[in-house]
Amino acid sequence: MTKEQLMKYISVDSEEEKQDLDFYLDVKGVKIHQEIMDYLKFDFSDGKKIKWSDISKILKKDKKIRDKLYIYLAALEEYIRAYISNKYQDNIYQIFWIDGKQSRNKIKTNLTKGYSLFDVLQNTDFGTLINQVKKLPNEDRVAMFDSNIEINANLDAVNELRNAVSHHKFLLNYDFKNCYVGNKCNNSLELNIINLKQLLPKRYRNGKDGKGGITKDMRKCGIHI
Repeated sequence: MTKEQLMKYISVDSEEEKQDLDFYLDVKGVKIHQEIMDYLKFDFSDGKKIKWSDISKILKKDKKIRDKLYIYLAALEEYIRAYISNKYQDNIYQIFWIDGKQSRNKIKTNLTKGYSLFDVLQNTDFGTLINQVKKLPNEDRVAMFDSNIEINANLDAVNELRNAVSHHKFLLNYDFKNCYVGNKCNNSLELNIINLKQLLPKRYRNGKDGKGGITKDMRKCGIHI
């Protein structure tokens, strides 16, 4: 569907809204607007129109969630690097180091070349870091995340969440990976955010006083975790 074709299904209440619609179709793309309309259960065949204000509201909510998640995903990435570096920087001769596909992700190779563990990890992307964590001893994963139960699936899920956030996918209707939290297992956005929460250091989960962190920020976005 072209931009002009999609605009025929969207009603605006002012010239300003028309300009906003035109702008966001250009910078966000037609496809994401179609996804939002599908999320809102808009029927393209019934001859009616959907208000731009309804679409705009979802766009803003999605962006707000993404902006907050980016902060905590970055915190998790930094935490993983810090834990591995702090524990093994003076004892790098380990059998569990891995090599990713790209030269920057070849942890084992770059360590044998004499680069410091800290610098190697700083240059390693999130997906390779996740794969490296899977190869660490069980005791490390328990120390990092409080638990090793279904940890590989949960690490894969948080990596997929990170990719969706980084690539500006429409999060409210995205097909995430299954993750495990307590006795729950599904691929919903909410459970994936709770999975991120349980992988974070405790202070990031609920803040220093127990009333903040990702829990509070997500509630501000309308997601109760």
